[in-house]
Amino acid sequence: MKTLCADLGGTRLKLAAVENGVVLENEVTPIDTNAGMERVLENLTVRCRAMMSRHAGEWKGLGVAFPGILDEAARHVIYCSGKYAGADKIDLPKWASESLGLEMKLINDARAAIIGEINYGSATGETDAVMLILGTGIGTAAVCQGKVYRGKHGMAGLLGGHFSIDFDNGRKCICGGTGCLEAYAGTWALKELAEDKSYDFQRLERDYLAGDEKAKMLFGIQAKALGAGAVSLIHAFDAETVIFSGGGSRFAALLEAAEAYVYEHVWTPWGKVKFIVAQHPEDSVVLGLHSLFVHHVC
Repeated sequence: MKTLCADLGGTRLKLAAVENGVVLENEVTPIDTNAGMERVLENLTVRCRAMMSRHAGEWKGLGVAFPGILDEAARHVIYCSGKYAGADKIDLPKWASESLGLEMKLINDARAAIIGEINYGSATGETDAVMLILGTGIGTAAVCQGKVYRGKHGMAGLLGGHFSIDFDNGRKCICGGTGCLEAYAGTWALKELAEDKSYDFQRLERDYLAGDEKAKMLFGIQAKALGAGAVSLIHAFDAETVIFSGGGSRFAALLEAAEAYVYEHVWTPWGKVKFIVAQHPEDSVVLGLHSLFVHHVC
């Protein structure tokens, strides 16, 4: 079974061809999320057609991961903060059918990532888990007793990045709140804290390992924030397992420090929380999208 899988991120578009759980090809290109959803779809249409032409055979469908609040059953965008203007006005299944001749399935990007890791990745077989995706923002998702947790309004499990972790000196978050996890641990926040627009997780790791004092300070903030966020997710969803993914998950020392914070503060009388790091975080989302067509995803 072969599918096209499109991950619409905060700053880039990832498109992949996946067959029977194997990524045949993927390409990543910068994306201007301020240009509006119609322009994004024009770009995506061209790229999808080109990729389909490079891989002959039957295509089962197109999976699209989106960084916002969705009606996944209706395959409709409800809300996306500050990005992809007009997405809520577009009939996406109609676009996919008319432009590509494919059935389209739509899911939140963090939800796609946890599905991908459980079906094809390092979390295979986990039934009660939460995921933290360390990227531009902090994406989260939850699986409870083997089922993806969605809630009445489709928002359950997705807003862990906006759990408040600092009530006294809380930084302003892009969601309008203060003291949110994302306001300390997202890449956009890291740039602000470092007062350097070029700063990212790779720079943090390099400078921290070199003994840079500013990096040590930022490392402490990030580790505590991620640890506090993970504790809240574990308590909220009764999770046995925490899965780290995204670009920041490659910084092993940071995750180890966050895990140490969790073990010091979490309350789990049933036993010890397990931590898993996605081995190929760049593929988590696209494999989750592929799973929508291959597996019965509850």
